[in-house]
Amino acid sequence: MAYFNHAFQKTFLATGATLDDANVTDPFTGDPVTVSSDEGYLTTTGLPTYVLNGMSSYQKQFPYSSPSDLSTWTSGYIGIFGTSGASANLSILPENCCNIYIAGSAIYTNDKIGPFAGGYTETNKSKMINPKYVQKFYRVDPCLPQNMVVHVGSTYWTAGGGIVLLDGGSLVAGTGYTNGTYTTTVTGSVAGTGAVVQIVVTGNTVDSVSVINPGKGYANGETLTIVGGNNDATIDIDATNGVTIANVDPLTGSGGDSCCHEFLCGETYYLRVDIKGSPALRFLNHNAYYNAEAYTGCCPADSIAPTPVDSTLVMILWANALLRYKLIEPFLQIVIQDQEGVLWYEPGTDAASLAALGGDTWDHYNDGVNHTSPGYIEGACAGMIFNGAYVDTKFGDCTFQVTDFYEKQPVKIYASEVDYNGDPCEFTGICVVTECQGTQAQGLGEQILRDVILSESYRQNFFASNDLRIREITQGNQLVSAINRNALYTKYYLLHSVPRFNNPTGVFDNDRYLLEIISLEQLGQFEADIQTWLAGCNNDCANDEFTCVTDCTPAIAFPPIPVKSGKRPIGIY
Repeated sequence: MAYFNHAFQKTFLATGATLDDANVTDPFTGDPVTVSSDEGYLTTTGLPTYVLNGMSSYQKQFPYSSPSDLSTWTSGYIGIFGTSGASANLSILPENCCNIYIAGSAIYTNDKIGPFAGGYTETNKSKMINPKYVQKFYRVDPCLPQNMVVHVGSTYWTAGGGIVLLDGGSLVAGTGYTNGTYTTTVTGSVAGTGAVVQIVVTGNTVDSVSVINPGKGYANGETLTIVGGNNDATIDIDATNGVTIANVDPLTGSGGDSCCHEFLCGETYYLRVDIKGSPALRFLNHNAYYNAEAYTGCCPADSIAPTPVDSTLVMILWANALLRYKLIEPFLQIVIQDQEGVLWYEPGTDAASLAALGGDTWDHYNDGVNHTSPGYIEGACAGMIFNGAYVDTKFGDCTFQVTDFYEKQPVKIYASEVDYNGDPCEFTGICVVTECQGTQAQGLGEQILRDVILSESYRQNFFASNDLRIREITQGNQLVSAINRNALYTKYYLLHSVPRFNNPTGVFDNDRYLLEIISLEQLGQFEADIQTWLAGCNNDCANDEFTCVTDCTPAIAFPPIPVKSGKRPIGIY
């Protein structure tokens, strides 16, 4: 390792559940041993390494189900062990400036493959670690992916005034409501429109309220009424339970006058949408783009000059054009917010989702049966909300190969109104504002599995990618099932070196080792013990925490993507 600029990496699994004075079986003697752990970290001192295997076997008797069904996944345990004196090869909680090593339970069930090759149930051990030679210790938190959410025109995010209720809002419970959960429009505002809430009723009295359509144009200080009962419940919109603010920052948004865009009859308007990022490049070998057009129809026969039209119809025409274009359609989910703040969803959205969202599909907006366009409303405009929605194909464990691609990057959406030549700079177009930037996931089980396979390959436990029979014989199936590919994991890294003071080549060098500890939750006790151990040796190496960026939660919930489109929202599967 002295001749490479990267560190040798070894991976340990600390994915077991917390044990509190559990009686596990010593695999070597068969005797019961009382142990405790903080998640997958052994906190009982004075035990040999092979007890870790007993802890793993014990936990497999009690499958648990968080964050997903993990009953088939390996429950790994790690511990810190002494190297000299009375604590040699026994578990310790290091406090002084002492050398240690880290050991982890075995992944495999069978110790031998055939009559000769054995040792597969031996615990996984690190090199001896001198705290003076530890260079870095840090934690990487798991992070959920975030779709990119972009607003075009007048929406709750660009026009502002969408209702945001925290902790149920400042609620005055009414009576006479039907038991259960249902949706109803909110009225009582002079300027705001479109808000829809879901209320939970207990004993004919409103118990709690959640917003499923924020509407737009509301203001702090207003009192809104939930219509539907004999003694209507009300909600006070105040500083803690308020409204969205229009984004007018010149760097991050362009909310304001350009968001209420007026469209005239007899005109054709063009919206260019660009889809960029790894998903588009892998799909097309180039970024995807399309100019969607919307013709507003002939002007009334008695009009002298072009007259304004319902801007919701323009948004619907743009949305239909984008969804018809099959090189754009797999990457987008679209919701339209009409002039009055009501949300309209993509045709094909299932009835159950529409009922939960309290909305309808936009093909019913002006069909003359379900709804009729109110026409142009002065000072009121419509908008469109784009949700980046694409995930690549993923194969199962049976066909898994380490070279399988897995997508991490969310699509990036760029939109702008253009003239008939496609130029966005010739006139003042409609506003486009980003509510949520797309961010990729962190701590994916896909990456963790590949880290484990690499680490086991360093130990000469090679993974058979192509021959499924060889994979089964060499216990490669257990290697795959050691990690839940659909989960998110917390990762700890400890980087240290082992100096060669007496090198036959006459060259002094340092071999570097990077230890990766994988867990489903933060190992608070392990983290504190390592930091105490390093501080006891006056090692002030960086103890970093790589946390997630600030969560961005759109004010609306997007429905599941219709099956007909053959696409799924970005996420973990």
